[in-house]
Amino acid sequence: MIRVSDNQLHTALDKNSELRYFFAIGNDPYLQYTVQNQIKAKLNNLGIEEHIVYSIDNQTDWPQIYQSSQAISLFSNQILLILQFGETSLTAAISKKLDELTVNLSPDISLLISLTKITKTQENSNWFKTLAEKAIIINCNTPDLQQLPQWINQQLQPLSLSIEKQGIDLLCYYYEGNLLALAQILEQLKLLYPSGKINYDQLEHNINDSAVFTPYHWIDALIMGKTKRSMHILQQLKMNDVEPLILLRVMQRELIQLINLKKYASNHNLKAAYDTYKVWQNRRNMMTPYLNRISLEQQYQTLQKLTEIEIILKHDYQSPVWEQLDALNLLFIGQLHDE
Repeated sequence: MIRVSDNQLHTALDKNSELRYFFAIGNDPYLQYTVQNQIKAKLNNLGIEEHIVYSIDNQTDWPQIYQSSQAISLFSNQILLILQFGETSLTAAISKKLDELTVNLSPDISLLISLTKITKTQENSNWFKTLAEKAIIINCNTPDLQQLPQWINQQLQPLSLSIEKQGIDLLCYYYEGNLLALAQILEQLKLLYPSGKINYDQLEHNINDSAVFTPYHWIDALIMGKTKRSMHILQQLKMNDVEPLILLRVMQRELIQLINLKKYASNHNLKAAYDTYKVWQNRRNMMTPYLNRISLEQQYQTLQKLTEIEIILKHDYQSPVWEQLDALNLLFIGQLHDE
């Protein structure tokens, strides 16, 4: 079993051309698309030109998939079978179907399985173990803010582009979470500046804010006390027509947990609080500075303000709620006192 990132796939395919099973695992549609194209192109060069695609859902015709996994085409004796799960979960029932598929899979069939995620339990299933022995597993998760600069630099190399660090940071700010738009702007920059050297001013005049965020990006930025980032995310959520009530619900859930942690830790310690409320380890490192910095009184002020905004929203859906959310943003971080 070989695990690689999307940027390492080309090299891995060249070094392991005998492997015919592939897992594209991750939530980024652009990476899923590019990875599948790379695999198809590589197999095409090896003479495997035909591919059959199935989108997996509750209505999937599994007998047809089984037939395809055994079929020999009129035009080729080797086929790439692609199973695209999209948002479909890997249920126990589907796992049994995959068990049956792998047991009877023809050696002439190459298999590409596209998943948004896979659990440790699923990795221990019979079908996964059978395939993983001869598989390449590609990470297709969207790079986070810390990983994105490296991803951009890797994209610049085949384009023969050179962008200074300040420019890379600007690209990260404007295109975080939107790799498709980021890839497109890099292609445009290549056409606009054939010399390949692009300075900050040139970059600034040719880009626009296309970052894509979820409410959970916003909450994380608030907990980490990143004012500029949290306001930027909130603005993008507004532009993408995210319902304010969803943001209030997400913040309410997180804020109540933080209040409970603060109260419990006052009589015990933070580790005991995290253990009691089953907080994941990676979130503990984020929450600890916040809980040490923000008082219980400030947390209750934020919760009160959140409740007021929700009441206003429910009585008048046309109220300027986004201005209220801006104030709530600063109150959560501790930069605004609610009078």
